[in-house]
Amino acid sequence: MATAPDYSDLFEIIEHLEPDQVEELRRHALRLVKDTPPSRFRVLRTFDGPETDLGARAKDILREEFGRSDADR
Repeated sequence: MATAPDYSDLFEIIEHLEPDQVEELRRHALRLVKDTPPSRFRVLRTFDGPETDLGARAKDILREEFGRSDADR
């Protein structure tokens, strides 16, 4: 079972804001909740890919598998 994220630091942050800043934050948060239609892309995570690109390593892999002369064609 996954645990719920801990957002307790938000309360401390809000306590340090000026009243007009709190109101601005409230308006922004309400827009996020009310105005935004549900997006199917919200669940997607960013993907950085592997550290080394397979395409960039293709010649090296071919050299290992088939020998130097075949990879340089």
